[in-house]
Amino acid sequence: MYQLSEQQIDYIFNDISARGVEMESLQQNLLDHICCIIENNLEENGDFESFYKKTIQTFYKDELWEIEEETLLLLTYKNYYTMKKVMITSGSFSAAAMIFGILFKFMHWPGASALIVLGIGTSSLIFLPLLFVLKSKDRHQTKDKIILGLGILAGITLSLSILFKVMHWPGSMYLGYTSVILIGLILLPIFFITGIKNPENKINTIAISIVMIMVCGLWLTLIRSPKGTRILNVKNTMVFLIEEQIVTAEKKLCADAFKNDSTKSATLKLANQIVEICDEIKNSIVLSETGNTIIPNDFDSKELYIRDNGFDYYYENKINNLNLLIRNYNTQIDSKPLTKIITVDPANNNDPDASYNYYIGTNVEVLHQLTQIQMIVLQNERLQVSK
Repeated sequence: MYQLSEQQIDYIFNDISARGVEMESLQQNLLDHICCIIENNLEENGDFESFYKKTIQTFYKDELWEIEEETLLLLTYKNYYTMKKVMITSGSFSAAAMIFGILFKFMHWPGASALIVLGIGTSSLIFLPLLFVLKSKDRHQTKDKIILGLGILAGITLSLSILFKVMHWPGSMYLGYTSVILIGLILLPIFFITGIKNPENKINTIAISIVMIMVCGLWLTLIRSPKGTRILNVKNTMVFLIEEQIVTAEKKLCADAFKNDSTKSATLKLANQIVEICDEIKNSIVLSETGNTIIPNDFDSKELYIRDNGFDYYYENKINNLNLLIRNYNTQIDSKPLTKIITVDPANNNDPDASYNYYIGTNVEVLHQLTQIQMIVLQNERLQVSK
C-alpha cells in the first residue's frame, strides 16, 4: 500500500486550488478522496505524479472547477433536477402539441386551435424561460448570458406573436416587431461583434448571424406593409359602407311593400327582431373599431377603419339570442319556398349537430355575414308580400 508524504499531500492540495476549486470544504473532500484512491491503487514504488494526473482527470470533463460550479448549482438551486425534468417534459409536450395541432388544422379536425395554443403557450411561458435559467449557469461571461437572454426573449416574443396572429388576438404585431427589433438591432450586432473576434468561432458566428437575418426576413415577408395595411383597411371599410347602403335600401323596399299591402307575414316580427339584433352587434363592432357608431364619409382622413381584428366574445349573449331567433325563423318558414339562414356547417353537412359558427373570425368577416343574414330575412319578407 502506497503511503503519501506531507509534501505530496500539499502538492495535491495546491494543484486542486490552482485548477479553480476555491470552496474550502470541497477542496478537503477532493483531497481526501484523491489521497484514498492513490494510497489504495498505486504500487509502493509507483510514479506518484503520473498516477495523480491520470486520477485527477477522472473527476472532470473539461476542467476541475466544473465540480465546484455543479456543487454551487446544487446548493443554490435545490430544485435543479426538477427544473431540468420540467424543462424537458414541457419542451417535448409543446413540440408534440404543435405538431398535432398543425396536423389537426390541415385535416380540419376539432381541437386544432386548443393544441396550437397549448403548444406555443407551453413553449413560450415554461420551456424557454426554464432553458434560460438552466443554460445561463453554463455561461461564465456576462456577455454570453446577455446574448442567451436576448435570444430566449426574442424567441418568446416571436412565438407569442405567431400565436396571437393565428388566434386573431390583439397585440400580435407589437410582439412581432419587438422580436424583430431584439434579433436584428440588438442581439445580432452584439453576437456578431463579440463572436467575430474569436478566430475559432468566426465561421459559426457568421453562419448563425445569417440565420438570424433570414428569420427576421422570413417573418417580415409574412407581414403586410403599412401601406398595404391601410389599403386593406380602406377596402374593408368601403365594403362595409356599401353593404350598409344595400341593407338600408332593402329595409326601405320592405317597409314600402308592407305599407302598400295590409297583409302581414307570420314571420314579420321574428324578421324584424333578427334585423335589429344584427344591427346592434354591427354597431357595437363599429364602435369598438372606430369609436363612433356611424362611419363618416371622410373616414380615411380620420383613419376610422374597420380592421381585421378578432371578433370579441363580449357579444356572446347577443349572438346566443340571434341564434335562437334564427332557429325559430327557419322553423316557421320550413314549409315555404323561402331561403333559410344557414345554421349547419357546410364542411360537416353529414353531422346535423355541427353548427355553423358564423361569428367566429375577424370583425370584417362577422360584419359581412351579419349583413348576409339581414339580406336573406328582408328578401324573404318582401317575397311573401309580392305573392
